[in-house]
Amino acid sequence: MGAEEQPGRRPRADVQRNRAALLEAAQRQFRKFGVGTSLEAVAKDAGVGPGTMYRHFPNREALLAALLQSRSEELETRRADIAQLDDALERLRFVPPGRLGGVDHGRRRGRP
Repeated sequence: MGAEEQPGRRPRADVQRNRAALLEAAQRQFRKFGVGTSLEAVAKDAGVGPGTMYRHFPNREALLAALLQSRSEELETRRADIAQLDDALERLRFVPPGRLGGVDHGRRRGRP
């Protein structure tokens, strides 16, 4: 059983860094090449070997599930932070650019 799997023990710092790097690399690779991208490419992008990747995520489904869980937690944290803001304008500052669907920004379609 690896350090990341021992119940009741916090994973070592390098194990946590590798997992975070793998999730970040997976997100980049999946956005760029789709979820069918090579898992070895994800490992290389993260700066770890394939063995490290498979110790954390034994298959593509496990990696996707962890990535979705991580993103869900991030979004829930952001939602809670935004909900605590009183000012509507301040809330809008948390909205990523391009996510305000339907806002024209003074431009006509088809024209820069």
